[in-house]
Formats: sequence, C-alpha cells, structure tokens
Amino acid sequence: MGRLCAVTFTRDAAQELRSRILASCGEAHAKRLAVGTFHSLALAHLRRASGGQPPRLLAEGERVSLLRRCWQQHGSEEPFDDLVRAIDAAKARLYPAPFANATQEAVFRAYQDLLASEGAMDFADLLLACVQRIASGQLPPLPVRWMLVDEAQDMDEVQMEWVLLHGRAGTEVTLVGDDDQSLYAFRQALGYSGLQRVTTALSATETTLPINYRCAANILDHAARLIAHNQHRAAKKIIAHRQDNGEIRVIRCPDRWSEVDMVVDAIRQSPRGTQWAVLARTNNILDAVEVGLSGARVEFARSGGKSVWEHSIGSVLCGLLRSVLDDSWTGIANALSFCGVQAGWINDHSRRSRGGCVARLHAAVEHASDDATRKLLMGLRMGMIAWREQSSKDRASLVVHGVAAFLAEYCTPPQASLLRKLEGALIKLSGSLAQRLAFVTRSSPAGRRAPHVHIMTLHASKGLEFDSVWIVGCEDGTLPHADSDEEDERRLMYVGMTRAKNRLVVSSAVEEGPPSRFLEEAELGRNDSKASTLAPQNAKWVA
Repeated sequence: MGRLCAVTFTRDAAQELRSRILASCGEAHAKRLAVGTFHSLALAHLRRASGGQPPRLLAEGERVSLLRRCWQQHGSEEPFDDLVRAIDAAKARLYPAPFANATQEAVFRAYQDLLASEGAMDFADLLLACVQRIASGQLPPLPVRWMLVDEAQDMDEVQMEWVLLHGRAGTEVTLVGDDDQSLYAFRQALGYSGLQRVTTALSATETTLPINYRCAANILDHAARLIAHNQHRAAKKIIAHRQDNGEIRVIRCPDRWSEVDMVVDAIRQSPRGTQWAVLARTNNILDAVEVGLSGARVEFARSGGKSVWEHSIGSVLCGLLRSVLDDSWTGIANALSFCGVQAGWINDHSRRSRGGCVARLHAAVEHASDDATRKLLMGLRMGMIAWREQSSKDRASLVVHGVAAFLAEYCTPPQASLLRKLEGALIKLSGSLAQRLAFVTRSSPAGRRAPHVHIMTLHASKGLEFDSVWIVGCEDGTLPHADSDEEDERRLMYVGMTRAKNRLVVSSAVEEGPPSRFLEEAELGRNDSKASTLAPQNAKWVA
C-alpha cells in the first residue's frame, strides 16, 4: 500500500479536498494521506530534512516592510506596488528573466541579502528552495506513490517543477484542471501551456471530463459559445448534464447607478431566501453595488475587496461620524489628513493635545501652521459642535448631511460623486446614527445569519456556485478590461457565467461604453437565442 499526496492552492481548498477523499475511502486511510498547499507541504518537507528546525518565514507584513525599506534605500521613483509585482514575478520562475531596470535588480538583491543575513525566507523562497534541493539531491522527493494536484491550471513555473521532480522520481501524478478557468496569468500561472508541458514531460494520458452538472442547459450553451473564441485552449466539448433551461436576461441601462438600482430591485423582488451573487470585473463597480444594497438595507457579504465604507472617502465619512458619536479623535485626525493638512502637524498635535474633540480642535486653531489650515480647523470645530447637538436629539440624517457637506469641499469630482451616494444610502436607512453605521460597516448584530446575497469580483467567484448570478459592468473596456489580455478576460467572463445554476443576468451602462463584445460572442441577446434583451424600464425579473 502506498501514500497519496493531494495538493491545492488554499488552506480552505486543502481542507475540503481532504474531507472529500476521506469520505470516499474512509477515515481508516487518513495516515496514508497528506493534503496541503504547495507551500505547507514544502515547509513540512524542509522541516523534516533539517531535523525539525524550520526556516524562519516572514509574515506578509514583515515581507512588505522589508521590501519597502530596500525600496526607500535605493531612492526608487517606481511605484512601490509595481516593484513588488516585479519581484513576485521573478520569484515565480526557476530562472528569473532580467528585471526591467537596474533599480528593480538592486532592490531585489538588497532584499535577498537582508533575508540571508536574518536567516529568513519568504513564501516564494520556500518552494524554490525545496525544488533546488530536490533537484541537486540534497533533499529526497516526498515518499508518496500518488500525487493529485487540483486546479493545476494555476501552477506557476516553480510549482510545476516541484510536481515534475516527483513525477520523474516515480510518483504517479494526476493533474486536475480546466484551462478555461485559468485566471491568474498576472500571478505567473501557466494555464494551458503548463498543462501541456507536464503532459509532454511525463508522457501523460489526457482524460477529458466534459459534463457540467451545475448549470442549466441554456446558460452553459451560451458560456460554451463564448469560450470557443479562445484559440489557446484544449479542444473539448462542454456538455450540460441538466436538460432544463434557466432564465437569462441582458439589460442595457443609461448609467452605472441605474444599473445598480436594477440589481437592488431584482434582489428585493425575489422570493425570500433566493441566493444571489453580484459579480463585477473591478472593485470600483462593486463599491457602487454595495452602496445601493446598503441604502436598501439588503443583507450581503462582500469578498474579493474591501468594503466601500472601509476605504477612501467612505472610510473618512464613517470615521468622522464615529467621532461625532463617541468624541474620539481618530476620525478627526483622518479627516484632517484627507482635507490636506500635513501628516507631521496632525501627529504632533495628536500627541500634545488632550480632552474632547472640540477642545482639541480649539487648541489646534491657535497652533495652526497657516491661514488655510486655521480656516479648515475652525469650520470643523463649529461643525462638531452642531453635529453633536443634532446627534443628541436623534437627528441622524441631519448629521450625515452636515458631515458630508463639510467633506465635499475637499473631494475630487469622482470622490464627490461617490460621497453623495454614500450620504444618500445612510439617509435612506432608519434608526439612530450608531445603528446606521453598524449596519453599513457590518459590525452588528453579533451572530448575524449568513446572507443570501454575495457581491464579489469575477476572480473571487471562481470555484463557487449560486442559484442566481448578475454580472454588472459588461462594457468594452471594462470586460474585457482594456489593460488585460483578451483571452484571459474571456476566461474570466466564462467563469462568471458558469457560476449560475438557474438564472443569469448580464448588464451594462450606456454612459460607460458599448456593450462587451463578449455578449455577441456568447450570442446573448440575439433574437434567436434563449436570452432576452431588455431596456431597464421594461425589465421585470421573473423568479
């Protein structure tokens, strides 16, 4: 009897995979099973080889701080996030390609030198070290007879080499993957080419599993028509197990906020308990959806990005409203920073001053660094006095309106537009100011039931399924995104469409551009298709 190693990409997926395998073969075989992510298996392997002393792994925060120090040391003018992406891409390859410029190379070398001096590794180094030691004979391959790799289309070059080293050592390797769902080229995932390379290297046999058990027949048919336009994919049929048809709608709205209103109305008109997923290419679009759902008091969960109330103008608005409620200084300080007051001055005053917010603002006026700052501080002090009085009289909407009006003077046009919608959502809600803030920030009540509505990016939807799916923002330039490879974007749309079991809605906004070319490729909205195209004034959701 041999052992099985099952590999996937996330801890949750690994846990699910382990449960399914043991449910099939029985708990008695648990000791013959090793399940984990690439990195957890590599860490355990290195730990055993080093006599129980694992390498010191940097936490993500430590890694970013270390990289930032190296970036600052070399005085790079390149945006920090771009530099991190370049280094991450280099570490996903066995033999890194030359960096785009000398500064990237210098920062990378400085970072690696610091890691070495501290005897530390980051997660990317972990798997690469394991591969290098197996290849050189310093480390034996895992003692397993079989290896199962799930979501294999998402392997990068280092992960693929780790699998190949085991295959060449005699382990029977099975890759399970769908090249049509390869979404992570931006993280160096190899997709179809990686699957082909493993097939060639190990003389593997390909087995196609063409049957889809999730989607209604017509939903799958349109998705299959779309993905057939990709040239770089395995030749295969996609067959629906289900013979029944679902409901499909194609909706064209005048602008994004009208589109959001359609989404909210459809969800509210659905029978209680109907499961919905609202998907979008970008988090900016999901911000608009979140505002609409919040104002309608629809319970939802968001994944794949921060809440609109937790970043940018949403965070500043909520923070200042909390300061009105509890007389805390943090919201005031963050609002001052947003309005352009220098961070050093704010930090100095925050350390020096004591008392309530109004008293601290009064002291700040006397020590203002310039006339513009003094005027801003005086306006905020007067506002706080008025807003706290209104709050004590349960005039929550007046407080929201006043705080939003104050912030609006310091907003860019896009920020001002979003601020108006955030203000409107809070004013639509009933209850005290504290209750409204608790609702939009998902902080109350404890033990809230899992919502039936989920909003997420198309990337985050992979691997999930829902009764009803609405894909928002289907315009050319948005989906497909202007800055991404078209075949990657087509796969993304395909994944979104095939999350739907029974109902699929795709919508776009005239103001944002022409409808996505993917709708034509999927033959959605044609007179001879099983989908109907509706203008918003005529669109009715039929549950």
